[in-house]
Order: sequence, then structure tokens, then C-alpha cells
Amino acid sequence: MILKQDTGRTLNACTVLIVDDQPTSRLIMTSLLEDITQCHAVAGASEALDYCAAQLPDLVISDVSMPEMSGRQLCEALRSNQPTANIPVMFVTGSDSDEEQEKCWEAGGVDFVTKPINATTFRNRVKTQLNHKIKADLLEQLIYTDRLTGAFNRHYLEERLPFIVKDCERESQPLSLALLDIDFFKQYNDEYGHLTGDECLCRLTRAVNEALLRPMDRVVRVGGEEFLLLMPNTALNGAEIVCNRVLEAVRRLHIPHIGSPFKEITVSIGLALYQTGASESATAVIAEADKHLYRAKSAGRNQLVFE
Repeated sequence: MILKQDTGRTLNACTVLIVDDQPTSRLIMTSLLEDITQCHAVAGASEALDYCAAQLPDLVISDVSMPEMSGRQLCEALRSNQPTANIPVMFVTGSDSDEEQEKCWEAGGVDFVTKPINATTFRNRVKTQLNHKIKADLLEQLIYTDRLTGAFNRHYLEERLPFIVKDCERESQPLSLALLDIDFFKQYNDEYGHLTGDECLCRLTRAVNEALLRPMDRVVRVGGEEFLLLMPNTALNGAEIVCNRVLEAVRRLHIPHIGSPFKEITVSIGLALYQTGASESATAVIAEADKHLYRAKSAGRNQLVFE
């Protein structure tokens, strides 16, 4: 994933997830918002968690009282997982008691409305939360993204990697890390110029991001032509498939490079795995990926090495 380089993002480009076990309530809320923003509705918290992990909506609107898992429990689950921790949650409740409101705030909600829903109040509160989210995303973009490519930057890696590792540890899931380097990129800049080199970096970053597919995966620019791919909840065999997809995505760009023996821009990738409970730190695993990258280059480049 890369952050959107769009400072003019509008409400109708945002996505709202509506969570309510009552079909009529879902229909009412969707109809009130469909001219403002994009809506998706689900009947329960488990569906909501799956959707949020895959799509990262800009706002979740959840009923408080639902079977199996309440809206407050849903909010707490989102807050406890780094990729979804910053998704704002607005509650819809049938009670306007101080105790109920206090529980909503304590769960991490950003706002709440009471049933029966007042259409004007509901629409305006949703607009307010979406505008807050747009501004927060813009601030995150300024802090955590590489200005040229839109990939995440080293500051993001230093701040967020510990939380990504913690999430994987808590869920007993592996974390795959891959270092990617553009082959013969110095020669490319020498031959075509740095402006063309910058354009190449941007095209390649977009191709890599599209090959990753999942919003939870991250593309981090860690050097001039070097990138780190973070793939949470992904074992080595799955990461191998992703990395091979990245190799093919770059090859399909067909960017001419007369200074390369391949005559086109290619990349080399070194892959390593962080295992839950392992004695190695994530930093040590990145160093292992770097060794595998060196082997990929020594073996002729334009390939993946992970063992």
C-alpha cells in the first residue's frame, strides 16, 4: 500500500461502513448517505472486521447492541489492531443515557447518534467525521510518505514497524519482509537523466503497490532505488508468490534500459521471514533479507532469493 497523493480528496471519494443487524436500519442509513459518500453495509461485527482489514474504510457507523459482538467490542477490536486503529467509529444507539454515552466514548468512539435517527443531524455528523478523516490522512501523508513516489518513508518504518510486529505477535502470525533494489539504476540515471529516473521510480512504485493487492501490505522507500515490502500475516510461501508477482509487474512495464543486460528495467528481491516468538528481531530479519538481496544480485539480478 501507498498513501494517496491527493490533497483535494472529496467526501464522495470516501467509504463508509455501516454495521447493524437490522436490515431496515442498514437501509435507512445507507439511503441517507448515498448522495454524500460511498457506502457498504454489513449485518455484524465479524463481517465488519473482515471488511475493515481488507478495505480500510474512512468511517465505521455501528449499532451498539448487536448479537455475538457489540458495537463497542467492534470498536475496541479495531483500535487494538495497528492497520485499523485509526478508522473512526461512530455509534448508533437506542439509549441517550449518560452511562451509555460514557461507554461509547470509553470504547474509542468519535461520535454517536440516537435512534430514531434525525436525518439532518446524522448526515452532518457523518460529513464532519469524514472531513476530519480527510485532514488526518493528509497530515499522515505529509509525515509518513516519500514525496516523490508516494511510498511510505523511513520515518514510517521506524515508528510503525514495532506496532506491526506487535500485532503479528499477538495474533501468532508471521511477518514477511522483502528488500527490493532496481537493477543497474545508477547506469539508468547516467544514461537517461535524473528526471527520467524519477519518473521510473514513480512508475515502478505504482506497479509494486498494485502487485501487493492487500491494503495491510506496505511499500517503504528506504533508499534511492531500494524499497522494503512489509507483508503482515504472510508466511514464506505466500510472500514468495507476492514477490514473483512484483517481479512480473515490473517486467511488464517494459521500461527501456540500454545499460542493462536485460535491456529493460528489472528488480532484484531478497526475502526473509519474521516468526512469532523467534529470538531474532525484525531488524535482524531485514538484515537477512539484505543478504538474500545481495545473493540475488550476485546470481545475475532480475530474480528473487529467499533461502
